[in-house]
Amino acid sequence: MPFGGMRLGMTESVARRLVDTRVVIETPEGVDFRFRIAGPGQRLWAWCIDSLIKAGSLAILWLFLLSVGAFGGEAGVQVMAGLATIGVFLCNWFYGSLFEGLMNGQTPGKRAAGLRVLRTNGTPVDLVTAIGRNFLRVADALPIGYTVGLISMLLTPRLQRLGDLFFDTMVVTEQRNPTGRKEGLTSRVLPLLRAECPRKFSVPERTLAIIERLFDPERVMSDGRREEIAKPLSEALRQRLGWSEAWQAQGNQYDFFQNQGYKHTQFLLRVLKTFAVDDRLGPGSQQSGDSR
Repeated sequence: MPFGGMRLGMTESVARRLVDTRVVIETPEGVDFRFRIAGPGQRLWAWCIDSLIKAGSLAILWLFLLSVGAFGGEAGVQVMAGLATIGVFLCNWFYGSLFEGLMNGQTPGKRAAGLRVLRTNGTPVDLVTAIGRNFLRVADALPIGYTVGLISMLLTPRLQRLGDLFFDTMVVTEQRNPTGRKEGLTSRVLPLLRAECPRKFSVPERTLAIIERLFDPERVMSDGRREEIAKPLSEALRQRLGWSEAWQAQGNQYDFFQNQGYKHTQFLLRVLKTFAVDDRLGPGSQQSGDSR
């Protein structure tokens, strides 16, 4: 009986590993990035949205070019039909490549479905990688209905089609789980004001997840080391938001100078307070609705 129970426990453990689509990547700085791999259904939904966008754009292009060509008679129609054919070719081959390379791993369909293409080490894809993985869709689509790509996804732990395997990429969801946030972490932190951020007033979900991992209560880290890790992310977010540190003319000057040693950590907490949604406390700030 004990052996039977042990065998059953091992079977359940293996089953959990097989169906678990979570991926944890640890950086040299000791910060873990947790991703959830996108399944075939989610990727199909994104593909359908992109296909509708491409079909609509090509239909408008054809109508416009043929209308213009009609003024030139039969020869004009033939010339414009040729240009429209070139447009179809470029759209089919470069739609996904250019969007993923220039929009940080997202096409309009992927953005609507909450998906993103990343390298398997968690870093963003570049234009060359995006072009390569999209060009291999031809092989994934064989013999019909992306059969090869679907088989490849079912046989790989990160649900990678051939294009992902050759170019070392994966498709992940943008859903964020704020379970790692210490209770009361931002309770005494002031949120950022819209007037303080003249540029974008939004922070990507993945960035908020990284900040929460940095303050994970289970991670043993000194305040100085946390400040050191927070510095590059804080500087990048300050540039994105257009936020600059102003001299505090009022209030407790001692507290102001004391916090200068951990200004990057404090800034990340303010970002978390403003833009993150905590399941316990609700939205960090009502201003987060303005996310242009």
